[in-house]
Amino acid sequence: MEAIDLTVYAEALIATTARAFYDDDVVCLIDVLLRDKFLRDDDMAKRLHLPARQLRRTLQSLEEQLLVKHELVDDLSSGGSQNTKFWYIDYNMAVHVIRLRIHLLQTKLQSSELRARSSSLYLCPGYKNERCNGKYTETDAQRMVDTNSGRFLCRECVRAYTNHPNAPPVEEYTLQLVDNQVELKSAMDNLRRVNVQFSSKMESGGGGGGGEGSNNQQQQRPL
Repeated sequence: MEAIDLTVYAEALIATTARAFYDDDVVCLIDVLLRDKFLRDDDMAKRLHLPARQLRRTLQSLEEQLLVKHELVDDLSSGGSQNTKFWYIDYNMAVHVIRLRIHLLQTKLQSSELRARSSSLYLCPGYKNERCNGKYTETDAQRMVDTNSGRFLCRECVRAYTNHPNAPPVEEYTLQLVDNQVELKSAMDNLRRVNVQFSSKMESGGGGGGGEGSNNQQQQRPL
């Protein structure tokens, strides 16, 4: 059976991540490194039409995020210096870092969705016109069920209107569920977008830059 070149899947995952989370300059830089594998920063500056200082800042930032690496190479024979920086993407490291970050992002979004689902609020009608402070969580509201009517009643209003000669109808201090569908829909949409965009690439690129693809990348370095 023919060996699968995992480099293709790793490159797809790295390129997708760049487009999802970074600006155009980073996307172009990543694309150049994915295509040419091993480059001097001055070569990249010319290709990307970026000021050298801006390019170095971007490369340093990506290196701190473990998405690119550099090696010092004796490049005197090609018109460089004895310690010329050559930049490249370590596919294995980049894929593992991306997989971890996507996992953490998915966990955060799942928590947001769960929080939106469980963060039901109950408000007393009097809260809206500042007649009382009747704002309760779902757990609090369940402790305030009126045994006679089965309604969730505002604790503050119950105390205020008990034995009151001019107490308003009980409907005026019955708790009302606040609609949080907008927040819930936003949390669900964010999680769905991440899952759709990355799920297939995460599965395909799970092996990182190992195997045949990693060996091909190593052979293209001018070392």
